[in-house]
Amino acid sequence: MKSVKSIQQSCSYQYRVVLDTVSDVNEFNKIAHSCPGEVYLVGENMKINAKSLLGAHMARVAWDVLYVEADFDCYHKFERFIV
Repeated sequence: MKSVKSIQQSCSYQYRVVLDTVSDVNEFNKIAHSCPGEVYLVGENMKINAKSLLGAHMARVAWDVLYVEADFDCYHKFERFIV
């Protein structure tokens, strides 16, 4: 019997975001928590779980450029923050 190998491709969506205020971070984090699967904040060759409130606050302060990355098209959920 021949074995069949399945190849699972990972597809991710990435958008540049701006989190100017603490309120922005709190709202962004709330939206991230409502998303299925993994959601990350990406910047400066690092990735932080966007569902981590402390991580999101750190990313806002420490990184100049932020991206939201998810394994689903998250544009409409984070539209307010996307530039």
